[in-house]
Amino acid sequence: MRKAAPRRIKEDKIYPDDSRLPQAARFGRRAVTLPGPHSTDALVRMQLEVAAYIEEISIELGAMARAAQLSSLAYFVDMTRLEAAINRRTCQLQLGDASNPEAAT
Repeated sequence: MRKAAPRRIKEDKIYPDDSRLPQAARFGRRAVTLPGPHSTDALVRMQLEVAAYIEEISIELGAMARAAQLSSLAYFVDMTRLEAAINRRTCQLQLGDASNPEAAT
């Protein structure tokens, strides 16, 4: 009579050697470097560009969702647009562009 294979062997086939998988500890807070004092403006400018792009594209996505009568999806896309607009304005204030908050649209 043949013995059944131990459960661990079957699990090894499903879950290969863990050394090849990414380790969670490598992606912790230590891996993220905070911007230095000279790169703060560059970071804010990048955030401004990304927020403006997300705001712009979400306007189009919202129109598409409303045209397809996807009201829940249109609502969440509009919330995304509003959040992007808030972030864009915040970045503009940080950069000193308070005189023209609509410049990036």
